[in-house]
Amino acid sequence: MAIQGQCPKCGHRVLHVNVEQVVGVVDGESKARILSYSCIHCNAVLGVQIDPRSRPRPKRRGESPPPA
Repeated sequence: MAIQGQCPKCGHRVLHVNVEQVVGVVDGESKARILSYSCIHCNAVLGVQIDPRSRPRPKRRGESPPPA
């Protein structure tokens, strides 16, 4: 038996969700790839989590460190 919840915004049963990849930003810098789950009926965000399959993002090559 599956357990289904209700969307807190529209009240529909949550049987399916929209899943999107977004970028987590801290102090203006992108830090992690995030998964966002939203209701298919009203697009209310139901939750987010760090993407467990993501790899660390490579550093930009164009920027050089400040001279010492």
